Amino acid sequence: MASTPHEAASAPTEQAQSEELRSEQAPVVNSEIPFNAPHSIAIDSFSDDTSSHFDDELSDLTSLSESVLEFEYENGRRYCSTSLGNYMMPNDEEEQDRMDLTHHIWLMLLGGELYNAPIKSSPENILDLGTGTGIWALDIAEKFPSAHVIGNDISPIQPSWVAPNIEFIVEDFESDWQYEQNHFDFIHARCLAGCVADWPGFLRRIYDHVKPGGYFESHESAVWARSDDGSLKQDSALMQWQQAINIAGDKSGRELNIYYKLKEWMIAAGFEDVTLSVYVLPFSPWPRDPNLKALGKFQAVQLQQAIDSYSLRLYTQVLGWSPDVAKIHNALVKQELRDKKLHAYVETVAVYGRKPLHS
Repeated sequence: MASTPHEAASAPTEQAQSEELRSEQAPVVNSEIPFNAPHSIAIDSFSDDTSSHFDDELSDLTSLSESVLEFEYENGRRYCSTSLGNYMMPNDEEEQDRMDLTHHIWLMLLGGELYNAPIKSSPENILDLGTGTGIWALDIAEKFPSAHVIGNDISPIQPSWVAPNIEFIVEDFESDWQYEQNHFDFIHARCLAGCVADWPGFLRRIYDHVKPGGYFESHESAVWARSDDGSLKQDSALMQWQQAINIAGDKSGRELNIYYKLKEWMIAAGFEDVTLSVYVLPFSPWPRDPNLKALGKFQAVQLQQAIDSYSLRLYTQVLGWSPDVAKIHNALVKQELRDKKLHAYVETVAVYGRKPLHS
């Protein structure tokens, strides 16, 4: 007898993964009070809307043009060739749209700024690690037209027509760097969780390539949702999803929940004046606060795409799930995320540090 969609989606957690999922715990929460939600988040009553879902709040995004270089195809998605490195997320048009939307969300979190570090003078050399579509690098190059900006990434999906002060390079930042040490005034990294095998070593390499007096800044999000009112249930599809991808990330040697370790790692690498800012990012427009509600609207759209982006390869290649079971399970997760009764959110962090003048 064929299994129902619910039975098919829950099969992996009821069989080989059941014990692992139950043992997976939430990461340590930052003790810092979030900048954009210093108090308990009030929940909107939605008295003017009888719908139980956010479907009308969500919309698709306009696609970008795609590169025509070397790619692989699986699970109905396009991926970077594994010959170029170990990267588990897609790089197709849908993923590029999601990356650009993530950029907009981070601008909202940081009050319209590209970074928090106190860069006082015009930097000469800037490096954007894992630049993705290159949107942050393009913006920083416009902000500092006299700076030479490099954006590197394993996927060749960046635009070819760019300002003369920006350069995109296809390379794996986990491989040996060809840049001179003590070269960059500012190095930036965003949403690299799951892309780095050795974070302490990665940060030491970054430290070596920042000029004395220069800055490194990292923006990361928890890959672990929570709710203050218990609306995120332990047996929910969303909870199973985040338990499963964190187990898969650990098994693949690329931990996903590293956001709360960044400050400690940066200090250990040698950075000084390390400053951590914590922000709340709602999963949908459930908060009453207008700024958090606006963030939730964009995050709701981003998550409908991110669920597949983060999990399909981890499910199929690491956990051994079939593509059909993975997609059915993800469909249940997406359905839960549209429920107005779910008041979930994640913490995000922006952490920067300065390389000492005499190091």
